[in-house]
Amino acid sequence: MTTELSMDERVQLLVAPDSERLVYFVEKVKESQTVWSLSNEDGFVMVETDEGDCVMVWPDAEFASQWAVEDWDDCEPVAVELETFLTGWLPSLAIDKITIAVFPNIEDEGKLSSADELKTLLS
Repeated sequence: MTTELSMDERVQLLVAPDSERLVYFVEKVKESQTVWSLSNEDGFVMVETDEGDCVMVWPDAEFASQWAVEDWDDCEPVAVELETFLTGWLPSLAIDKITIAVFPNIEDEGKLSSADELKTLLS
């Protein structure tokens, strides 16, 4: 059963180390069977990192919407079913060598993961 996080719990997650946010992301996504990303009329948002192009994903719409500001104020959180993420997104991202930023916080920090690593964690 899903329980809503309090505002304090959300803040604590945002300041937690990348590894803790990754664990929370995996648990929450397995429970909800949903991954969240940001999208606008041009499609899903991608950012550039030292690793190359990167797609960002979050465990819920509220965390994703915190990024929909400034340059991305035209973006909205979009739900992706876990099965679609595992069988459609991740194989395509692997082929294109696109990294995934898992649960980035408002400081632009997130666990960078390959599609194969994330598929293993979520399977």
